[in-house]
Amino acid sequence: MAQFQLSDAIIPSVFGPYVQNVSTKTNRFIQSGITTPNTDDQVNTQLLAPGDFITLPYINDLEGDPESWTDQGDIAVAGLTTGEQRAFKFRLEKAFGATDISNLVSGANALETIAQRFGAYWNRVDQNILLKTLAGVFANSDVATAKLYDETVKAPTNTFGAAGFLGAIALLGDLQDSTVSKIAVNSAVYGQMKLLQMIDTVQPAGAVVPINVYNGMQIVVDDDIPVNADGTTTAYVFGAGAVGYATAQPANAVETEREARKQGGRTNIINRRVIATHVNGTSVAKDFTPAGQTVTIDELAKDTTWASITDPRNIKVIAYKAKLDSQFVPASTGSTDSGATSSAAGSDAAAGSSAASSAASSASGN
Repeated sequence: MAQFQLSDAIIPSVFGPYVQNVSTKTNRFIQSGITTPNTDDQVNTQLLAPGDFITLPYINDLEGDPESWTDQGDIAVAGLTTGEQRAFKFRLEKAFGATDISNLVSGANALETIAQRFGAYWNRVDQNILLKTLAGVFANSDVATAKLYDETVKAPTNTFGAAGFLGAIALLGDLQDSTVSKIAVNSAVYGQMKLLQMIDTVQPAGAVVPINVYNGMQIVVDDDIPVNADGTTTAYVFGAGAVGYATAQPANAVETEREARKQGGRTNIINRRVIATHVNGTSVAKDFTPAGQTVTIDELAKDTTWASITDPRNIKVIAYKAKLDSQFVPASTGSTDSGATSSAAGSDAAAGSSAASSAASSASGN
Protein backbone atom coordinates (compact mmCIF):
# COMPACT_ATOMS: atom_id res chain seq x y z
CA MET A 1 0.00 0.00 0.00
CA ALA A 2 1.34 3.44 -0.90
CA GLN A 3 2.40 5.59 2.06
CA PHE A 4 -0.01 8.39 3.02
CA GLN A 5 1.78 11.74 2.75
CA LEU A 6 0.89 15.29 3.72
CA SER A 7 0.82 16.31 0.06
CA ASP A 8 -2.04 13.83 -0.40
CA ALA A 9 -4.13 15.56 2.29
CA ILE A 10 -3.43 19.24 1.53
CA ILE A 11 -3.84 19.94 -2.16
CA PRO A 12 -2.41 23.41 -2.90
CA SER A 13 -4.93 24.25 -5.63
CA VAL A 14 -7.74 23.64 -3.12
CA PHE A 15 -6.09 24.69 0.12
CA GLY A 16 -5.15 28.15 -1.17
CA PRO A 17 -8.68 29.28 -2.11
CA TYR A 18 -10.01 27.67 1.07
CA VAL A 19 -7.68 29.75 3.25
CA GLN A 20 -8.62 32.89 1.37
CA ASN A 21 -12.33 32.18 1.77
CA VAL A 22 -12.11 31.50 5.50
CA SER A 23 -10.01 34.61 6.05
CA THR A 24 -12.58 36.79 4.33
CA LYS A 25 -15.61 35.26 5.99
CA THR A 26 -14.21 35.61 9.52
CA ASN A 27 -12.89 39.16 9.14
CA ARG A 28 -15.15 41.44 11.22
CA PHE A 29 -14.26 44.48 9.16
CA ILE A 30 -15.21 42.81 5.89
CA GLN A 31 -18.36 41.20 7.25
CA SER A 32 -19.57 44.49 8.74
CA GLY A 33 -19.02 46.33 5.46
CA ILE A 34 -16.22 48.56 6.79
CA THR A 35 -13.72 46.98 4.42
CA THR A 36 -15.00 46.46 0.88
CA PRO A 37 -13.53 43.52 -1.08
CA ASN A 38 -12.52 44.77 -4.51
CA THR A 39 -14.22 43.08 -7.44
CA ASP A 40 -12.49 45.17 -10.12
CA ASP A 41 -10.45 42.81 -12.29
CA GLN A 42 -8.07 45.66 -13.15
CA VAL A 43 -7.14 46.14 -9.49
CA ASN A 44 -6.92 42.43 -8.74
CA THR A 45 -4.72 41.89 -11.80
CA GLN A 46 -2.33 44.60 -10.57
CA LEU A 47 -1.64 42.62 -7.42
CA LEU A 48 0.36 40.03 -9.34
CA ALA A 49 1.82 42.46 -11.89
CA PRO A 50 5.39 43.77 -11.55
CA GLY A 51 6.00 46.61 -9.11
CA ASP A 52 5.35 47.45 -5.47
CA PHE A 53 2.20 49.57 -5.80
CA ILE A 54 -1.33 49.49 -7.17
CA THR A 55 -2.46 52.61 -9.01
CA LEU A 56 -6.05 53.70 -8.34
CA PRO A 57 -7.04 56.52 -10.73
CA TYR A 58 -9.92 58.85 -9.94
CA ILE A 59 -11.79 61.73 -11.62
CA ASN A 60 -12.46 64.88 -9.64
CA ASP A 61 -15.95 66.35 -9.45
CA LEU A 62 -17.09 69.18 -11.73
CA GLU A 63 -16.12 72.59 -10.37
CA GLY A 64 -15.84 76.27 -11.29
CA ASP A 65 -18.34 79.11 -11.60
CA PRO A 66 -20.78 79.28 -14.53
CA GLU A 67 -20.49 82.02 -17.16
CA SER A 68 -23.02 84.66 -18.08
CA TRP A 69 -24.94 83.66 -21.20
CA THR A 70 -24.41 86.23 -23.95
CA ASP A 71 -23.86 86.30 -27.72
CA GLN A 72 -20.66 88.29 -27.41
CA GLY A 73 -18.27 85.43 -27.10
CA ASP A 74 -17.78 81.70 -27.17
CA ILE A 75 -18.53 79.46 -24.23
CA ALA A 76 -15.37 78.37 -22.49
CA VAL A 77 -15.12 74.61 -22.18
CA ALA A 78 -13.73 73.30 -18.94
CA GLY A 79 -12.16 69.90 -18.64
CA LEU A 80 -12.11 67.19 -16.06
CA THR A 81 -9.18 66.85 -13.69
CA THR A 82 -7.85 63.51 -12.59
CA GLY A 83 -5.48 62.06 -10.06
CA GLU A 84 -4.31 58.75 -8.72
CA GLN A 85 -3.92 57.01 -5.42
CA ARG A 86 -1.11 54.59 -4.76
CA ALA A 87 -1.74 51.55 -2.59
CA PHE A 88 0.78 49.06 -1.27
CA LYS A 89 1.04 45.51 -2.47
CA PHE A 90 1.74 43.43 0.61
CA ARG A 91 3.71 40.36 -0.35
CA LEU A 92 3.34 38.12 2.67
CA GLU A 93 4.52 34.64 3.53
CA LYS A 94 4.25 32.40 6.54
CA ALA A 95 5.32 28.86 7.34
CA PHE A 96 4.10 26.66 10.18
CA GLY A 97 5.58 23.25 10.88
CA ALA A 98 5.28 20.26 13.17
CA THR A 99 7.90 17.76 14.23
CA ASP A 100 7.32 14.03 14.20
CA ILE A 101 8.16 13.93 17.91
CA SER A 102 5.52 16.56 18.79
CA ASN A 103 2.86 14.51 17.04
CA LEU A 104 4.06 11.27 18.62
CA VAL A 105 4.26 12.58 22.20
CA SER A 106 1.08 14.72 22.21
CA GLY A 107 -1.05 12.40 20.12
CA ALA A 108 -2.36 15.49 18.34
CA ASN A 109 -2.50 16.01 14.60
CA ALA A 110 -0.66 19.33 14.56
CA LEU A 111 -0.55 19.55 10.77
CA GLU A 112 -4.30 19.23 10.53
CA THR A 113 -4.62 22.02 13.09
CA ILE A 114 -2.28 24.23 11.06
CA ALA A 115 -4.27 23.64 7.90
CA GLN A 116 -7.56 24.42 9.63
CA ARG A 117 -6.33 27.60 11.32
CA PHE A 118 -4.36 29.25 8.54
CA GLY A 119 -7.46 31.19 7.48
CA ALA A 120 -7.97 32.55 11.00
CA TYR A 121 -4.28 33.48 11.12
CA TRP A 122 -4.54 35.56 7.93
CA ASN A 123 -7.72 37.13 9.29
CA ARG A 124 -5.76 38.50 12.26
CA VAL A 125 -2.98 39.68 9.97
CA ASP A 126 -5.43 41.54 7.72
CA GLN A 127 -7.05 43.27 10.69
CA ASN A 128 -3.64 44.26 12.03
CA ILE A 129 -2.69 45.71 8.64
CA LEU A 130 -5.86 47.79 8.58
CA LEU A 131 -5.37 49.12 12.11
CA LYS A 132 -1.69 49.94 11.50
CA THR A 133 -2.72 51.71 8.29
CA LEU A 134 -5.32 53.75 10.17
CA ALA A 135 -2.75 54.68 12.81
CA GLY A 136 -0.36 55.93 10.12
CA VAL A 137 -3.02 57.76 8.13
CA PHE A 138 -4.21 59.66 11.21
CA ALA A 139 -0.64 60.41 12.26
CA ASN A 140 -0.38 62.43 9.03
CA SER A 141 -0.92 66.08 10.03
CA ASP A 142 -3.14 66.94 7.05
CA VAL A 143 -5.50 64.05 7.74
CA ALA A 144 -5.44 64.58 11.51
CA THR A 145 -6.35 68.25 11.18
CA ALA A 146 -9.46 67.42 9.17
CA LYS A 147 -10.51 63.99 10.46
CA LEU A 148 -9.23 63.46 14.03
CA TYR A 149 -11.27 64.59 17.05
CA ASP A 150 -8.86 64.42 19.99
CA GLU A 151 -10.88 64.95 23.15
CA THR A 152 -7.76 64.62 25.29
CA VAL A 153 -6.77 68.00 23.82
CA LYS A 154 -10.14 69.67 23.16
CA ALA A 155 -11.76 68.72 26.48
CA PRO A 156 -9.12 66.93 28.59
CA THR A 157 -11.39 66.58 31.64
CA ASN A 158 -13.95 64.61 29.65
CA THR A 159 -13.88 60.87 29.17
CA PHE A 160 -15.17 58.71 26.34
CA GLY A 161 -18.84 59.49 25.67
CA ALA A 162 -21.62 60.67 23.39
CA ALA A 163 -20.47 64.30 23.25
CA GLY A 164 -17.09 63.28 21.88
CA PHE A 165 -18.63 60.90 19.35
CA LEU A 166 -20.90 63.63 18.05
CA GLY A 167 -18.00 66.08 17.94
CA ALA A 168 -16.02 63.61 15.86
CA ILE A 169 -18.88 62.95 13.46
CA ALA A 170 -19.40 66.70 13.09
CA LEU A 171 -16.02 66.85 11.34
CA LEU A 172 -17.87 65.63 8.25
CA GLY A 173 -19.80 68.88 8.07
CA ASP A 174 -22.96 68.68 5.98
CA LEU A 175 -22.21 65.04 5.11
CA GLN A 176 -22.38 63.79 8.69
CA ASP A 177 -25.93 62.41 8.56
CA SER A 178 -25.55 60.60 5.25
CA THR A 179 -22.01 59.25 5.27
CA VAL A 180 -21.13 57.26 8.40
CA SER A 181 -22.57 53.84 9.11
CA LYS A 182 -20.12 51.81 11.23
CA ILE A 183 -18.08 52.29 14.42
CA ALA A 184 -15.08 50.16 15.44
CA VAL A 185 -14.09 50.16 19.12
CA ASN A 186 -12.12 48.16 21.67
CA SER A 187 -14.25 46.05 24.01
CA ALA A 188 -13.29 48.38 26.88
CA VAL A 189 -14.90 51.26 24.99
CA TYR A 190 -17.90 49.06 24.30
CA GLY A 191 -18.23 48.46 28.04
CA GLN A 192 -18.22 52.19 28.79
CA MET A 193 -20.77 52.77 26.04
CA LYS A 194 -23.07 50.25 27.72
CA LEU A 195 -22.67 52.03 31.05
CA LEU A 196 -23.64 55.30 29.38
CA GLN A 197 -26.64 53.58 27.74
CA MET A 198 -25.43 54.58 24.30
CA ILE A 199 -26.20 51.22 22.67
CA ASP A 200 -29.40 50.01 21.05
CA THR A 201 -30.01 46.49 19.76
CA VAL A 202 -31.90 46.16 16.51
CA GLN A 203 -33.05 43.23 14.40
CA PRO A 204 -32.41 43.99 10.71
CA ALA A 205 -34.99 42.61 8.31
CA GLY A 206 -33.92 39.19 7.08
CA ALA A 207 -31.00 38.93 9.52
CA VAL A 208 -30.66 35.98 11.87
CA VAL A 209 -28.64 37.77 14.55
CA PRO A 210 -29.49 41.22 15.96
CA ILE A 211 -26.83 43.92 15.85
CA ASN A 212 -25.80 46.61 18.30
CA VAL A 213 -25.92 50.20 17.08
CA TYR A 214 -25.19 53.72 18.26
CA ASN A 215 -27.22 56.46 16.56
CA GLY A 216 -28.03 53.95 13.84
CA MET A 217 -24.37 53.04 13.28
CA GLN A 218 -23.40 49.38 13.66
CA ILE A 219 -20.79 48.78 16.37
CA VAL A 220 -17.87 46.47 15.55
CA VAL A 221 -15.89 45.37 18.61
CA ASP A 222 -12.26 44.36 18.12
CA ASP A 223 -9.57 44.19 20.79
CA ASP A 224 -6.80 44.65 18.23
CA ILE A 225 -7.66 48.34 18.59
CA PRO A 226 -5.19 49.29 21.33
CA VAL A 227 -5.91 50.85 24.72
CA ASN A 228 -2.91 52.67 26.14
CA ALA A 229 -1.73 52.37 29.74
CA ASP A 230 -3.18 55.81 30.56
CA GLY A 231 -6.61 54.73 29.29
CA THR A 232 -6.51 56.63 26.02
CA THR A 233 -7.82 54.84 22.95
CA THR A 234 -9.20 55.61 19.54
CA ALA A 235 -12.55 54.70 18.01
CA TYR A 236 -12.97 54.78 14.25
CA VAL A 237 -16.17 55.86 12.50
CA PHE A 238 -16.52 54.60 8.92
CA GLY A 239 -18.60 55.49 5.92
CA ALA A 240 -19.50 53.14 3.09
CA GLY A 241 -16.53 52.29 0.88
CA ALA A 242 -14.02 53.82 3.29
CA VAL A 243 -11.49 51.00 2.95
CA GLY A 244 -10.72 48.89 -0.10
CA TYR A 245 -9.33 45.36 0.06
CA ALA A 246 -8.06 42.92 -2.54
CA THR A 247 -6.17 39.64 -2.39
CA ALA A 248 -4.50 37.34 -4.90
CA GLN A 249 -2.58 34.09 -4.85
CA PRO A 250 0.80 34.04 -6.60
CA ALA A 251 2.44 31.01 -8.13
CA ASN A 252 3.38 28.46 -5.48
CA ALA A 253 0.95 30.09 -3.04
CA VAL A 254 0.84 26.90 -0.97
CA GLU A 255 3.63 24.39 -0.58
CA THR A 256 4.38 21.49 1.72
CA GLU A 257 7.93 20.66 2.70
CA ARG A 258 9.40 17.58 4.31
CA GLU A 259 12.68 17.97 6.25
CA ALA A 260 13.64 14.48 7.35
CA ARG A 261 16.80 15.52 9.24
CA LYS A 262 15.50 18.72 10.86
CA GLN A 263 14.58 18.32 14.56
CA GLY A 264 14.24 14.58 14.15
CA GLY A 265 11.88 15.02 11.21
CA ARG A 266 9.64 17.98 10.46
CA THR A 267 6.88 18.79 7.98
CA ASN A 268 6.03 22.37 7.08
CA ILE A 269 3.13 24.12 5.37
CA ILE A 270 4.06 27.35 3.56
CA ASN A 271 1.50 29.95 2.49
CA ARG A 272 2.15 33.02 0.33
CA ARG A 273 -0.27 35.77 -0.67
CA VAL A 274 -0.41 39.30 -2.06
CA ILE A 275 -2.98 41.72 -0.66
CA ALA A 276 -3.87 45.40 -0.75
CA THR A 277 -5.65 47.29 2.04
CA HIS A 278 -6.18 50.97 1.36
CA VAL A 279 -8.00 53.90 2.96
CA ASN A 280 -9.67 55.60 0.01
CA GLY A 281 -8.76 59.26 -0.39
CA THR A 282 -5.18 58.72 0.75
CA SER A 283 -2.07 57.62 -1.07
CA VAL A 284 1.37 56.28 -0.34
CA ALA A 285 3.59 59.37 -0.02
CA LYS A 286 5.63 60.08 -3.15
CA ASP A 287 8.88 60.14 -1.20
CA PHE A 288 8.21 56.97 0.78
CA THR A 289 10.93 54.34 0.47
CA PRO A 290 10.69 51.09 2.43
CA ALA A 291 13.59 50.24 4.69
CA GLY A 292 13.87 46.78 3.14
CA GLN A 293 12.94 44.99 -0.06
CA THR A 294 9.22 45.52 0.57
CA VAL A 295 7.12 47.53 2.99
CA THR A 296 6.69 46.06 6.46
CA ILE A 297 3.53 46.17 8.51
CA ASP A 298 5.19 48.37 11.15
CA GLU A 299 6.03 50.99 8.51
CA LEU A 300 2.31 51.47 7.91
CA ALA A 301 1.90 53.22 11.26
CA LYS A 302 4.33 56.04 10.37
CA ASP A 303 2.98 59.44 9.37
CA THR A 304 5.60 59.83 6.64
CA THR A 305 4.22 56.79 4.81
CA TRP A 306 0.95 58.50 3.82
CA ALA A 307 -0.38 61.58 2.05
CA SER A 308 -3.83 63.13 1.75
CA ILE A 309 -4.43 63.81 -1.95
CA THR A 310 -8.11 64.78 -2.21
CA ASP A 311 -10.63 66.86 -0.30
CA PRO A 312 -10.28 65.37 3.20
CA ARG A 313 -14.05 64.93 3.33
CA ASN A 314 -13.58 62.19 0.73
CA ILE A 315 -11.72 60.19 3.36
CA LYS A 316 -14.71 58.44 4.87
CA VAL A 317 -13.07 57.58 8.18
CA ILE A 318 -13.06 59.67 11.35
CA ALA A 319 -10.94 59.02 14.42
CA TYR A 320 -12.21 59.83 17.90
CA LYS A 321 -9.50 59.76 20.57
CA ALA A 322 -10.47 59.94 24.23
CA LYS A 323 -9.69 58.58 27.68
CA LEU A 324 -11.68 55.81 29.31
CA ASP A 325 -12.91 55.85 32.88
CA SER A 326 -10.37 54.00 35.00
CA GLN A 327 -12.64 51.02 35.72
CA PHE A 328 -12.75 50.19 32.02
CA VAL A 329 -9.00 50.26 31.37
CA PRO A 330 -7.86 46.63 30.89
CA ALA A 331 -5.33 45.30 33.36
CA SER A 332 -3.09 44.37 30.42
CA THR A 333 -3.36 47.16 27.86
CA GLY A 334 -2.35 47.18 24.21
CA SER A 335 -3.49 45.28 21.15
CA THR A 336 -3.70 41.53 21.11
CA ASP A 337 -1.29 39.39 19.10
CA SER A 338 -2.30 39.97 15.52
CA GLY A 339 -0.23 37.15 14.14
CA ALA A 340 2.33 39.22 12.23
CA THR A 341 4.83 42.00 12.73
CA SER A 342 6.52 41.97 9.35
CA SER A 343 6.27 40.41 5.93
CA ALA A 344 9.06 37.95 6.55
CA ALA A 345 8.59 34.31 7.39
CA GLY A 346 9.67 32.92 10.74
CA SER A 347 13.01 31.30 11.40
CA ASP A 348 13.61 27.60 11.93
CA ALA A 349 13.27 28.18 15.67
CA ALA A 350 9.96 29.95 15.23
CA ALA A 351 8.66 27.11 13.09
CA GLY A 352 9.65 24.62 15.75
CA SER A 353 7.90 26.70 18.42
CA SER A 354 4.81 26.93 16.22
CA ALA A 355 4.78 23.19 15.87
CA ALA A 356 4.84 22.72 19.62
CA SER A 357 2.13 25.29 20.28
CA SER A 358 -0.06 23.84 17.52
CA ALA A 359 0.31 20.40 18.97
CA ALA A 360 -0.53 21.68 22.46
CA SER A 361 -3.59 23.52 21.16
CA SER A 362 -4.85 20.41 19.45
CA ALA A 363 -4.24 18.31 22.52
CA SER A 364 -6.24 20.73 24.69
CA GLY A 365 -9.16 20.61 22.26
CA ASN A 366 -9.04 24.32 21.28
